[in-house]
This record gives sequence, C-alpha cells and structure tokens, in this order.
Amino acid sequence: MRSKPLLSLPARAGYAASMVVVLAALACQGSSTVSGPSTGTSSTSSVNVSGSWSGSFAPNDSVRCNGSAATAVFQQSGNDITGSISTSECGVTGYFRGNVQGSLMVGKVSMEGCTGGGVSGTVDGSQLSRSIGDLTRPLVTGDRPVMTGGIVNLHR
Repeated sequence: MRSKPLLSLPARAGYAASMVVVLAALACQGSSTVSGPSTGTSSTSSVNVSGSWSGSFAPNDSVRCNGSAATAVFQQSGNDITGSISTSECGVTGYFRGNVQGSLMVGKVSMEGCTGGGVSGTVDGSQLSRSIGDLTRPLVTGDRPVMTGGIVNLHR
C-alpha cells in the first residue's frame, strides 16, 4: 500500500516560503558596537580612506537581493581603519575594522550574531572596490549564508 505524502506540493511551497521569512527575521542585525579583527600596526599609510563613500553593492546571490546602493564612512589612523558600511536594500549593515597597505585594504565587516564577512579590496584615488564574504549565523543556519557577500564599488 502506497502512503500519501505528508504535505501536498502547494503546502510544501508555502512551508518553504514561510521558512525564508523566518530565516530573514533571524538574520544578522547591524551593529556599531561589534568589535572587528585586530588591525596590527598603525604606521602611516600613503592612502587615506577617511570620510564618506557611496556607490553600489552587487551580491553574490541575486536571488536574495538584486543589488542596491551602498554607503560607508571610515576613520583612519595610520594604516588602521574603522567605520561602518551599509546597503539600502540587501541587509548588509555592519561595523568595519581593517587596515590598508599600499592600495590594498583588508579587514572584516561584523554584524551582531554572525560570523564571516571578510573583506579585501583596492583603493585607487577616489575609487574603492571591495569584496565582502558571506555572513552566517552558525547556531541557526549552520554554514548557509544569512547575508550574502558580494562586491561593493564606492567613490567619494
């Protein structure tokens, strides 16, 4: 005797959509109080990224977000950089901490309750291009990203 499936196809689709809403609600929250990685030395850099930047964010996963405007505000002391970065539509809002060596900028975007968010990129005059890694919430989603990383292109 063949048994019936527990949920019909429409019910399974509704369940999957409900899980997406629940996971979005459990996603990382932005924070200006989360500490970032150690930035090492604070010698003087020839590149200064202090100030406000604006531009765009292109996510690695266009299903969750098709892209959005992005802004960042940085403070710099020697090679050490701190600040914030946010996107208008994709949910990436966090504290940045890193450093700059020559034209290379590396660090991490921290969002409360999340891991990941490694950042690397280049500074070229008034242009800044950075790649941000996925952010996960291991206790809730395991290794699945709750906030997808992507490419941020900013300018002054």
